[in-house]
Amino acid sequence: MTVPILAVTGYQPASPTALETFLAAPRIMRLGVTDSDGTPLVHPVWYTWQGEQFILHIGTKSAKHRAIERQPIVYFTIDDARPGAVFGVRGKAHATLGPETTQIRDVVQAQCDHYAGVGNTTTHRFLLDMVDRGELILARLTPQYLATWGL
Repeated sequence: MTVPILAVTGYQPASPTALETFLAAPRIMRLGVTDSDGTPLVHPVWYTWQGEQFILHIGTKSAKHRAIERQPIVYFTIDDARPGAVFGVRGKAHATLGPETTQIRDVVQAQCDHYAGVGNTTTHRFLLDMVDRGELILARLTPQYLATWGL
């Protein structure tokens, strides 16, 4: 892994294996972007960790989409704060938007299976209908660093 793995103060940096295991679990990412007036916005999103990038699906008319178009530097955190489990990853990334029309259906289907469970659920149908209508786009986040704690 070439993305630097740093540690939050008071912790040791996670090993690449621990980081990969953590990021493979279905946890919600909180994506921080900047609104046009400078206000910070934080959005919960599903992600896929692929190599050294996060892949997200976002609405083509969403505040996230507009914010990334204006300012592609984003901040994110993925954590687990269940009682007795305080660990996570945060970082700063460069986001790119792309229409990958041949890939978006596969990404959304895999994320639905990962987060909502395998099957023909309401969530699957809703999001795949959005794909069919061209209302979703992929965002790729390339981290400048990953800061870990408790892993």
